[in-house]
Amino acid sequence: MNKRILSLLAMVMLCISLALPALASDSPSSQGYSIPSIPAERQLPRLVDNADLLNSTEEAALLTKLDEISERQYCDVAIVTVDSLEGKNATAYADDFYDYNGYGMGTGDSGILLLISMENRDWAITTYGFGIQAFTDAGQEYITERFLPDLSDGNYAAAFDRFALLADQFLTQARTGNPYDSGNLPRGLLGLTWTLAAVGIGILVAWSIVSIMKSKLKSVRPRSNAAGYVRGGSMKLTAAQDLFLYRTISRTARPKSSGGGGSSTRTSSSGRSHGGRSGKF
Repeated sequence: MNKRILSLLAMVMLCISLALPALASDSPSSQGYSIPSIPAERQLPRLVDNADLLNSTEEAALLTKLDEISERQYCDVAIVTVDSLEGKNATAYADDFYDYNGYGMGTGDSGILLLISMENRDWAITTYGFGIQAFTDAGQEYITERFLPDLSDGNYAAAFDRFALLADQFLTQARTGNPYDSGNLPRGLLGLTWTLAAVGIGILVAWSIVSIMKSKLKSVRPRSNAAGYVRGGSMKLTAAQDLFLYRTISRTARPKSSGGGGSSTRTSSSGRSHGGRSGKF
C-alpha cells in the first residue's frame, strides 16, 4: 500500500516538473513584454495640434518652449487642440486627456493643460498636483484674459506663446510659497507704459489747445477790476439770488468681505481632483 502511494506521488511530481518549462515559455517576461503600472515615459508630447492650427515651424518652436519650461519647472505645461469634443464638455475632455495620456511630472503628476476645441470654439484649462496650487482661480482668470484676445482673432501661435510664458511666470512665483492669487496678481508693465503715454499725450494736447486760444486773444488787456471788462450800459441787474454752490460729504468705506482665493477643484472620471476653468473664444 505504501509503495503504491509513493509511486503515485512520484508520478505527480514528474508531471509538474514537465509542465513548468512550458508555462514559463508562455509567460510575458519570457517573451520580453513588460506591463508597468505607470508609464516611465510620456505617452504624448506636450503639444498635440490635432486641429492643425499651427504650421510646422510654429509647432517646433512652441514644443521646444513647452518642453524647456516643463523640465525646468518640473511641472508639465501642455497645449492640446482638437476638432471635436466627441460628445463631452470641454472640462471633462481636458481632464480625461490629461489623466489618460501620461501627463504630469513627479510623484504628484503636476501640470497644467490648455485644451482648444474648434467645433464650437471651446477652451478649457485643467490643473493637477502642484499645478492646482500654482494656478489659482484668480490666476487662471488673469492668464485667460491675456491670451483669449489673440485666440479669438485667430492668432493661435501668439495666444499659445502668451499662455506658455504666463504659465512659466506663475510657476516661478508659486515656488516662492506665495502663488499669484486675488490679492497679489502681477502688475503688467504694458499697462503702466500705456498709462504714462496717455497722460503725456493729454498734456501735449491741452498745451496745444491753450496756445491756440491764447494766440486769438491778442486784443485783450488785463483790467484792474471786474467792472473794467463790462461795456458801459450793456448790463442791467434786474434780480439777485443766492446759490448754494458747495457742500461737504463724509463717506465711510464699507469693509469688503475677506473671501476666497485659492483653487476650486472637481473630480474627473478617473476619480482624481483637478482644478481649472473653461469658456468660449
